[in-house]
Amino acid sequence: MNNSMIAKVLFGFSTIGSLLTAVLLLACNEPFDPRGELDQKLVVFSVLSTDRNVQFVRVERVYMPGGNDPLAHLTDNFVPNVTVTMRDGDLTMRFHDTTFSRFDTTRFKFPLHAYALAPFIPRYGVQYEITAQSSELGTAGGKVIVPTRPSLALGALASDVLNNPGSHQSGDPIPFEVFLSDIAKGFIGRLFIEYSVHRSGEWINERAEVPVGYTYSGLKDFKYVTYPQVTHRPTTHQMVCAYTNEMYSHTLIEVVYARYPGSKIAFNRIVFQFLQVEQNLYNYYLVAHAFNDPHSTRLDQPDYSNIVGGVGLVGAYTLDSLVYPLPEDFGFNRQ
Repeated sequence: MNNSMIAKVLFGFSTIGSLLTAVLLLACNEPFDPRGELDQKLVVFSVLSTDRNVQFVRVERVYMPGGNDPLAHLTDNFVPNVTVTMRDGDLTMRFHDTTFSRFDTTRFKFPLHAYALAPFIPRYGVQYEITAQSSELGTAGGKVIVPTRPSLALGALASDVLNNPGSHQSGDPIPFEVFLSDIAKGFIGRLFIEYSVHRSGEWINERAEVPVGYTYSGLKDFKYVTYPQVTHRPTTHQMVCAYTNEMYSHTLIEVVYARYPGSKIAFNRIVFQFLQVEQNLYNYYLVAHAFNDPHSTRLDQPDYSNIVGGVGLVGAYTLDSLVYPLPEDFGFNRQ
């Protein structure tokens, strides 16, 4: 190879190197977005419940906020003209689109859009399959089994404490015996006192929830109390939800002397309310509410979805109550 040919080859390599350098420099000036492209798919969300005769399904599309703040996204993502059905064995039911107002319009100003089925109450122990079909985004759906009905009963001496709290020690328990469903993965038991108060010339029905304890053991102030939270089921079917006479009595005192001093009050009944959550809704709850561990640092935020062909949740809960009427001569009544 003579000197002329060597010069041409070197010039060629130099030109290619210059072009590659220019391309790399241009690439460095392009904005980098680590989020990648948005994979358009359906978001299906529904929680079936036994305490209402209307069931809802929300169907929306995924979105990517323009900046780094997801709360800055204010667009309605509802997907219209979707065929939403629910199958119970051989029976298929169709949802219809509906609109209802929001309680909170701080972020979204437009009303809520959903698909509704009414009148319908899911049956205990039955599996339901919800499917959403969109001509634009395809088909997505999920299955859920509603927990079977629990058994609720008053525990030993509970009725005597409820009827005569002043005759018992503050630490005396008020137990409620529960036989859980096999399908339930989580539960929450809540205790309410229902009463009627005479206001503005008429009797108005209200209720007060009994706390499970004080936030600070040394500060027994009703402003600082704790209430039951969703809890993982025990290994056995039988369990006891127990309250103390101290919290029961303090709730009665709060109503009579703090909320309505001097008003006529008639305490009517005690309601023990028991909610069972199946595994889909329980797992979603853990991710959405209870995954922040104060004793460790997590850089990831796990997600949960049981939707095939999209993302979201199809879950269910049951809500049952045990009602105990209080005597007409109940000691805290004020006539």
